[in-house]
Amino acid sequence: MANDTASRRADATGATQTYTILLRDFTATVSIAGRPERCPVSISLELKVSHPGRGFPDDITAVMSYEDIVEDLRRLCAEDAIPGADYLADRTAGLCLAHDKVRRVRVDVELPSLQPDTAAAGVSITRTRLDEP
Repeated sequence: MANDTASRRADATGATQTYTILLRDFTATVSIAGRPERCPVSISLELKVSHPGRGFPDDITAVMSYEDIVEDLRRLCAEDAIPGADYLADRTAGLCLAHDKVRRVRVDVELPSLQPDTAAAGVSITRTRLDEP
């Protein structure tokens, strides 16, 4: 599938048509470097994806499916000795942007805090495809 701006559909103003996919609270256990046991992680995504335009075919390949991203997240969380939440967020953003239809992604990652007075700690990052305005 082409990945250039000329091949993407645009509205009457010339702006690329997009829609948003939300994936909230994907949970898994991860091996964090320096922690003796695997701990739970929560990952939430907001994906801005290219819309196929009016009259797109009734075909799953015409739209973005989050199922591939969920599989990517499962593989990522299975890795050993993950450095931390920032690593998970950055790798997750990269995995999402590897899908041609994803234009921008916001990733929120939360891990249980090591501090007794804080329930969770984490990061939030936003990454945009390089060819986006």
